[in-house]
Amino acid sequence: MTDPRLYSHGDPHATWERLRRECPVSWHDEPDHEPFWAVTTYDEGLEVLSDWKRFSSARGTFLRPNLSDPYPGAGVMMTLSDPPRHDVLRKAAAALFTPKAAAGFRDRATEVSRLLLRQVIDAGPHDFVNDVAAPYPLQVIAGLLGVEGEDVERVAAYAEAAVGNIADLDGAAAQQAHLEVLAYYADVIEERRAHPTGDVVSAFVLAQAEGLDITDDEIILTCDNLAVAAGETTRQVLSGGLLALLANPAQLEALRSGAVPLKSAIEELVRWTAPVTHLMRTAVADTAVGGVEIKAGQAVSVWLSSLNRDENVFDQPMELQLDRNPNRHVSFGGGRHFCIGAPLARVMIRVFLEEILGSVARIELTGEPRRTPSYVTNSLEHLPLALHSE
Repeated sequence: MTDPRLYSHGDPHATWERLRRECPVSWHDEPDHEPFWAVTTYDEGLEVLSDWKRFSSARGTFLRPNLSDPYPGAGVMMTLSDPPRHDVLRKAAAALFTPKAAAGFRDRATEVSRLLLRQVIDAGPHDFVNDVAAPYPLQVIAGLLGVEGEDVERVAAYAEAAVGNIADLDGAAAQQAHLEVLAYYADVIEERRAHPTGDVVSAFVLAQAEGLDITDDEIILTCDNLAVAAGETTRQVLSGGLLALLANPAQLEALRSGAVPLKSAIEELVRWTAPVTHLMRTAVADTAVGGVEIKAGQAVSVWLSSLNRDENVFDQPMELQLDRNPNRHVSFGGGRHFCIGAPLARVMIRVFLEEILGSVARIELTGEPRRTPSYVTNSLEHLPLALHSE
């Protein structure tokens, strides 16, 4: 389950299908990795994600080789905390991530997507991931994240480096990339303290001034998480979704013709790509899931990609069906930690699809796609395409 080669050159879906059938809650004691539980079925997975009193986020939310090592920000930052602290931190920024607030980014998303597409349409083969999908989200929401002007490219490079090394979360390259993001935000905090704006940094600084128990370091860690996560989800859905549409030309044509609603198509592409492969929780006390006993302190990983293909929940889950309804995917997580940026991700995905469908007549795969060797993120690191206007 933690061999990167399974995700870059193998078929993890075959592994997950077998586990769903034979052992939905399974124990894994693998070489060079601390042991953990893997939950691969929908109901049991949502049970773990939804019950924060039994399964804590405060010791990390992704599997790592050394799970017992301290995790930066554990127990204090929004992603790595449980209620009531998680709810207090989320409330401080929640107004910036509502569906209404997300809709305010449509114009910017249109501007950025048109600019990026203009650079590659009829320009020959290019790497869609790095030339289009990766820069798109941060350029759209940089201001929300407290990144301005010429700093956008610099922070985007740091975020990409952090994501690019996600196969080794404890590795020096990933650590250095995060340190660069943290150093950047340390300066931004001081600026926002003197001159607050409408960004997420200002929201936390103002809440801090009003008595919120959060340090500058914790604000920085939260912004680091948002900067990396904001770009990663949209990048993966756009690149992985486009590859899925190319593999299913009838579905692509149905989308072009308007035979399927764009809203349901977005949800199906999000289900299909499942940008985050798994989420981890830690058992607070001895408990049980699916009739399997779990000891206090043990790591419990929920494999979102597998939950999205659970045969007991989704009809023909291994088929891309853009009109799928209902579509109860868990790509944005579940419970109190449901992705705060989901409305914004949906807006950015919708706008980009509208633009590419309206300006690109033909999409050509010009080489072999390459997947990221990671058991954390389900992504493409290289997608060679040529986009044609005619």
